[in-house]
Amino acid sequence: MLRRVLAGLGVAFVAVGVAVAVAPSVADVVRFPAVPTVFVGGLAAVLAVATYVSRRNLEFRDQAAATVRASGLEGRFEPPRPGAEVDDQLADADRDALEAQLRERLRSVAVQVLAESEGWTEAEADRRLREGTWTEDRTAAALFSDEVPPPAQDVVVSMTGLESTRERALRHALGELQRRAGLDAEGGD
Repeated sequence: MLRRVLAGLGVAFVAVGVAVAVAPSVADVVRFPAVPTVFVGGLAAVLAVATYVSRRNLEFRDQAAATVRASGLEGRFEPPRPGAEVDDQLADADRDALEAQLRERLRSVAVQVLAESEGWTEAEADRRLREGTWTEDRTAAALFSDEVPPPAQDVVVSMTGLESTRERALRHALGELQRRAGLDAEGGD
């Protein structure tokens, strides 16, 4: 009922508005009230009271019935998140053993990327990784080679606590490998 009244009033106001816009002399014939805010305010008060009365009589469903009905619904499937396995290993495993395993996985990926992108054999790529001659970036080279010390700026950044030397070397190495693989890498330092 209320919707019909509101729809009727809306149509009437639109019709009057269009008529006044098309022919402004219609405003003299229609004779708008001297104080339109009183009219609009009264209408708003009537609608507020009508809404209050209609909501006061509203019955909400029984919570127990809603729980019983929801218990028969099928659970939602959550697909595994990429990297969840590594996160679980980080949370559960020995930190040093996990770092060695992650480093070895990254080494095997680096050997494959370098062999494909540079045309080296896997043995040559592995040798260059161990020697640190696979890239000009000393920070990236230090990740796979014990012979290449990290640059001084990496040590300074590590001492400030912003980023560890290992994290910085990992970020640089991944960026270099992405570049060599032809992937779009985000800008680094």
